[in-house]
Amino acid sequence: MVRRMAVSVKNSEGVKLLIEEVAKAVGVSPKELIEYYEWKANLAKIKKSSKKMTKEQAREVIKKWKKEKPRVSERETIKLYYEAEEEIKKWEKLERKLKKLGLE
Repeated sequence: MVRRMAVSVKNSEGVKLLIEEVAKAVGVSPKELIEYYEWKANLAKIKKSSKKMTKEQAREVIKKWKKEKPRVSERETIKLYYEAEEEIKKWEKLERKLKKLGLE
């Protein structure tokens, strides 16, 4: 739904100009700015839906996962982790710029 909203908003000429100006002000492309807001919306959904679990429940989940055949190698998992970490840093840096300009 967020993606559809971004696409429909993106097609509005006035909003398109606004996105371009804000993106220019923070030094990113309009596409990156839209991706940032999509990331932020998804992050909010994840935080809302996250349920807390006890340490014992977490241990049970880990035991279960250890019994299953891994779908990706450990090396690939580490690579994905660092890619995700870099992307998060990128979005947080953009968020700081937006806050500095009073746009977040």
